[in-house]
Amino acid sequence: MLLRQARDVLRTMERMRAELSEFASGVRGAVRVFASLSVLSEFLPDDVGAFLARHRSVRVSLEERVSSEIVRGVREGAVDFGVCWDATDLAGLATLAYRADHLCVALAPSHPLAGRRKLAFAETLPYEQIEILPGSMVQATLRRAAALAGQTLRHRIQVSTFDAACRNVAAGLGIAVVPREAAETYAQARELRLVPLTDAWAVRRFVVCMRSRETLTAAARLLVDHLHRRAGA
Repeated sequence: MLLRQARDVLRTMERMRAELSEFASGVRGAVRVFASLSVLSEFLPDDVGAFLARHRSVRVSLEERVSSEIVRGVREGAVDFGVCWDATDLAGLATLAYRADHLCVALAPSHPLAGRRKLAFAETLPYEQIEILPGSMVQATLRRAAALAGQTLRHRIQVSTFDAACRNVAAGLGIAVVPREAAETYAQARELRLVPLTDAWAVRRFVVCMRSRETLTAAARLLVDHLHRRAGA
């Protein structure tokens, strides 16, 4: 218990030292954020850009992490806050609603499922799939859904970006489950079909998670409030 409390005190002192040094150099605050690939590929950059246009004295650092790393970073005080899917285990953390996206299946035009208007994930299991960002919450969800259907995923290729996934789909190397909002540009460029998934988990809701609002710096509180307002608007 003493060790845990001591670490909290040391982290607070380190954050205080960093913030004061920023003031000395003319910067009014620094905010460090962990976020998932999806939100970094979809709406977070635009929202942070709008914030920085109004608060030019604040510096924001965005780092991509999978959901488990985001939550761990927030709990350990390594970052000011995180942005991730609310299906993650967020026990003990404070959260604010952010935005949502929609998972779909990226298919080559010649694929047998390309003519469908919507699909249940179980219908995709007979086909080889492209795994995006192994270890992510989406991949864990897909594995669980396959297990509930009494089947296993047939992964042919592993990639780390939606662009790479769409390139492989266009080459006929498999299908991929991607967020529509992040993949639309890549899909249009390669004439891919994006077919919505009907599963309940295919609509993903994201949250801003933090240890508590009281532990945030003034700059971090400003950014959190801005993201929450942008999502509501």
